[in-house]
Amino acid sequence: MSTSLVQECETNIQNDNVVDYTLIRHMLRSIGNHHWSVSKAMDEYDVPTEQREIYMETIADKFFVS
Repeated sequence: MSTSLVQECETNIQNDNVVDYTLIRHMLRSIGNHHWSVSKAMDEYDVPTEQREIYMETIADKFFVS
């Protein structure tokens, strides 16, 4: 396994320990129902500033299809 793949897996595990998927579910519901942006939902649900990048990446990677 390459070093970069191992590092990516370790980062994903660390992020999963920080991310509250129940909170993401509520934010996604509000994004759909109220036509909010992801940043507006994070504001409304008081996601700490230092965790917003992790939440943004998690939502983009796992819930939005590109």
